[in-house]
Amino acid sequence: MLVFLSGCAASTIDSAVQKGATALNTQDIFSLVSNNTLHLVSSDFDAYLFFSENGALSAKSVVANNLDYGSWDIKSDDKICINYSVWYYGDVNCYTTYKEAGKDQYLLFTDNGSLAYSASASAGNSKHLKIRSKKGTKTVFVRSSLSKGETGESVSSTSNVSAPAVEPVVTNSGSGATQEEVKHTVKHMAQDCPGCNFEDGDLRKANLIEANLKGANLRGVDLSRANLRRANLEGADLSGATLLSTNLPGANLKNANLSGADLTGSNLIRADFTGADLNNVILDNTLQEGAKGLK
Repeated sequence: MLVFLSGCAASTIDSAVQKGATALNTQDIFSLVSNNTLHLVSSDFDAYLFFSENGALSAKSVVANNLDYGSWDIKSDDKICINYSVWYYGDVNCYTTYKEAGKDQYLLFTDNGSLAYSASASAGNSKHLKIRSKKGTKTVFVRSSLSKGETGESVSSTSNVSAPAVEPVVTNSGSGATQEEVKHTVKHMAQDCPGCNFEDGDLRKANLIEANLKGANLRGVDLSRANLRRANLEGADLSGATLLSTNLPGANLKNANLSGADLTGSNLIRADFTGADLNNVILDNTLQEGAKGLK
């Protein structure tokens, strides 16, 4: 099935349209996916996804039998957006959807018009996937109004799903600045602050996606539940740091000092620990698929 769908489906939107495929609008997409299951297939992906009406997403890989969860929504420019918790680094990806002519098959295209997936649909939770409650308070696009029977025409378009509210970060400051001023300053500094000193600071739940903290002093820092996806922490000193359930997929930790750090429950998928000091580091219950430099 994988070869058939990938080999015969149109590879671009233009070629799909030439073969008679028609684009789905927001209402069409909602009717297709809400409380239903899609089987998404590409050259390197084969999984069943159940789209709960409340925006929760459950997914199961066909080949590896792996499970993942996340959320979904619909943008008012007729795109479905999928956000896995672990797969694809937890990025939000949005797709234009077309129905193939004369078939109950669908095509999902990326923003540049290339084919991402071929898809088939089945009613309800046909694969009996475990359903998790949707977490956080994310800004929704059109799905919420459609689930209430509204048209969604007045919903404004947004470029990305909003991230969960981030708890302001706090460091120990001996200056005369107010606590709020310190919070505001540190939150922005940590996004791009190579070589900076955050020793013993509080960066819990900080949104530090792709942050540049190369060579930074993060000794004893609490980064629990922070989002450091694809962050640059090369050569940083994280000795004795606390990183409980921290999101680090794709992070660069080359030559970092992680001695005595606690990474329990963290997502380390495809993170690079080459040359890092891992003496007495705690890696209990971590996700390590594709990670480099871990023994």
